[in-house]
Amino acid sequence: MAGLLDGYAHELGRADSFGDGLDRLMGITAGLGYTQVLYAYQRVPPRLPDGEWIPLRLNVRNFPQGWERGWERFGSFDPYYRACFDGTLPFDWDDVQARDTLHPFERQAWRYLADFGLGRGMTIPVHLPGGRFAVVSAIVDRSSANWHHIREQTRETMFHLTHLFHKTVHEKGFESQIVVALPVRLSPREIECLRWAAGGRTAQDVAHILGRSVETVRLHLKNAMNKLGANNRTQAVAKATQLGLLQPD
Repeated sequence: MAGLLDGYAHELGRADSFGDGLDRLMGITAGLGYTQVLYAYQRVPPRLPDGEWIPLRLNVRNFPQGWERGWERFGSFDPYYRACFDGTLPFDWDDVQARDTLHPFERQAWRYLADFGLGRGMTIPVHLPGGRFAVVSAIVDRSSANWHHIREQTRETMFHLTHLFHKTVHEKGFESQIVVALPVRLSPREIECLRWAAGGRTAQDVAHILGRSVETVRLHLKNAMNKLGANNRTQAVAKATQLGLLQPD
């Protein structure tokens, strides 16, 4: 196993971008019998205080054409995404699909993927400090493939490979290249006003700093509150902070 992982580390270490690294991961998993692979990364905790799930943006290789057009509505209800928070070990999609407790939208989500041939796979979660999260899923869409054999033969390898891939992404600074999905998009001015508000500045203070009228600043803050579903400025700042919207550019 050690020699095999050293070889994988060398191959992944040759990547010069996140996309190139994902291509190399696809090549490695193809050698293990898989036909598709995906990686996703969430910079902030995946659930908001009200229980809402932040959609997970999937970065994929070899997925069927057109799969993403209908997937957007399932981003918060991906049952494999949610199952990642039941533990830290690889799990079989079959086990998730068989759960009696799945939400109806979760059932629709896995069936949507299955209709594209993406019904058999393994997911490996990576739980990171500060609530950050990453995941790799490897999929087999060949009906002739012995899925149970592939799963049993590659489970341990996929666990180590997933952590090795994320380690490579982190050490090479590729995390900034990964597009993530957020349920809220604020304008640059709304973010700027919230940043100053987070520092304890009043609307009058922010208006003076930005050279805008107090009414304009209040309008930006009100728009941000509405987009965030917040009842007041403090709640808006807290939610925007958890979503990572107030991080420096």
